Amino acid sequence: MFKNLSDSVLYRVLYPLAIYFVLFNLLYAVMKYADENLFDSSIPLLYCTALSALITLVVMIFMYRNANVHKADPMFEASKLPKELLLILAIVAAGVVLNFIASHFPLTEVSESFFEASKYLSDGDMVSKILANVILTPALEEVVFRGIVCGELEKKFDIAPTVVISSFIFGILHFNWVQMIYAFLVGLVIGFVYEETHKLWVVYAGHALLNLVIVLVATFM
Repeated sequence: MFKNLSDSVLYRVLYPLAIYFVLFNLLYAVMKYADENLFDSSIPLLYCTALSALITLVVMIFMYRNANVHKADPMFEASKLPKELLLILAIVAAGVVLNFIASHFPLTEVSESFFEASKYLSDGDMVSKILANVILTPALEEVVFRGIVCGELEKKFDIAPTVVISSFIFGILHFNWVQMIYAFLVGLVIGFVYEETHKLWVVYAGHALLNLVIVLVATFM
């Protein structure tokens, strides 16, 4: 019975997702509580996010390395680098356009959770924004949603369903309509790039650079 369960693609997708979701949010809740009630400090909550993401990332990398999913070998090839750099730029360009559309989407006017999320993601110093939004969170999300989720789904589905399903899950876990739509659409772009390369460093670079552009624009414009 347990062998049949572990062989199920649903289990192989939902189990790491549950570990990721519970562990990250539990760590964040504990750190936020400690910061507010034990240390009584004014440290930006993005530092809690960064540390929670770092610890969760270590666990998820271990799960990814032990998952029986396709990993490109070698990860770096000089002959493929020009194409991979173009794919990274494609992620950034598509994400910037989609972010502009999403930020001007009519739902932003009625989505209180969107404003709360936006305030939270921008409430901190530049170091905390870079650590949380540019370095650690994109790394964690790419390991989970592309490395593990796409990796497991593609063993049962073709590329298009794999990317759509993984992007849908990626969007749903952002928990407000505006970010759900934005994350789903960006997830489609990143997902197809991952299926093209099977290299986490490529999609991570694109995701991180996209977030860096958004952070810089939001901070200085």
